[in-house]
Amino acid sequence: MVYGFIIHTLGPGPNGSPKLSQVLYSRIFSCDLPDDKLQSEEYGLDKVRLRRKERVAIVARQTESMCLLRRQVSGKPASDYSVHLTDESILLQEEDVGVYSLGSGDPFPHEKIVLWVAVFSFGFSLICNVQENLTLAESTLRMLVKYLVESTKLLTHSSNILLRADMIEMSIDKFMPQGQLLFLNHQAVQALEKELSGSMTL
Repeated sequence: MVYGFIIHTLGPGPNGSPKLSQVLYSRIFSCDLPDDKLQSEEYGLDKVRLRRKERVAIVARQTESMCLLRRQVSGKPASDYSVHLTDESILLQEEDVGVYSLGSGDPFPHEKIVLWVAVFSFGFSLICNVQENLTLAESTLRMLVKYLVESTKLLTHSSNILLRADMIEMSIDKFMPQGQLLFLNHQAVQALEKELSGSMTL
């Protein structure tokens, strides 16, 4: 089961502002029982939620660091990674996809694997438990990112991530119901996308 999914920024904020790795959206599918349960009983739910928010921010910053390093090594100019106003389908490059591990206690109680995809100045991080099928996780992440970018018109209307949280939630529920990864062939993906399109026009 997938632990969580995050959408965040990569690099400087709008107009070159210094704010880095701003979390735009996050979804946690499961908790690290019994750790989270014990913490909620001892410290209260508000503090547990704050701790989860901090963990999400740590993942966003780590993904940002990994992505920016990969891009720097690629030797491509920074302008190649600026958002381009286009409705064309995205084409991911080698430096746009990566994976890294987080050891126990750093920041989660148990070890996690994070797969990430970068689309210009946006990052998408999928937090997985160590026993997860990483090949399937990467395939699902790529499909989900492609669909979200195109359906929310992210590259032409970047604020849609904040304005269309309902669309993002609905899309995640279809591609990863309750955090479960699905084996989807091309026809199944098309059927899901058609179903989502129909639901969003209601």
